[in-house]
Amino acid sequence: MILVIDIGNTSIKMAVMDQGNIYKVLRTDNKSFESLIQKTTKQYPAIEEAAICNVGSFPEELMELLRTTFKTVFKVNNSIKLPFNNHYQSLTLGNDRIALVAGALSTASKNNALLVIDAGTCVTYDYVDEKENYFGGAISPGLRLRYESLHNFTANLPLLHSEHVTDIIGNTTQTSIHSGVVNGLSQEIKGVIKQYKKSNKNLEVFITGGDSELLIKQLKNRFFATPFLMLHGIHYLYLFNKNL
Repeated sequence: MILVIDIGNTSIKMAVMDQGNIYKVLRTDNKSFESLIQKTTKQYPAIEEAAICNVGSFPEELMELLRTTFKTVFKVNNSIKLPFNNHYQSLTLGNDRIALVAGALSTASKNNALLVIDAGTCVTYDYVDEKENYFGGAISPGLRLRYESLHNFTANLPLLHSEHVTDIIGNTTQTSIHSGVVNGLSQEIKGVIKQYKKSNKNLEVFITGGDSELLIKQLKNRFFATPFLMLHGIHYLYLFNKNL
């Protein structure tokens, strides 16, 4: 039994896992992290290891807490062994993108190309060909960043929160913003999928992330909606490196 931890830009997600199965998913932040770790290990005393993927701000004292609580702490980074051939041209490939690609590969059909879309603070697109070669993809502003940009860089536009859009035509300032932001990102995602499918008829598309549920309502493409793809990817990377 292992505790898998995904430290994102806005929150921390944890899962109690065993043999690839998720028993419990928890959300927290830096402030409540220590108490939740204590509560979780008390409830699941069989947990002896932790696997962590960090792209957010995580204090060193909390990292030390993990080291003293668990026998082993596995960290996703650029130095671990990967279950795909990495052709990215720089050493700055995000740990989250590594884990997402691994998660998709752990569940995808063999000999199919993959496009992994993570709709969070940023929207990332990651492409893997049918021979498990990873080449990169794209990074785009997510819904929250788009709403905040309209508010922060104009004099009069209000700060709104994302919601489902049913009409392309906005007839108020608020509905115009929602249409521009939500429909705009939806059309971006549709366009990216269409571009990749031109050369990959058997492309498998995975979408995950905090805004994926809302965006799925706007999209009509066939894809795998997987809210726990990151957690599965972290766990898969742990197992892949443990068994080498």
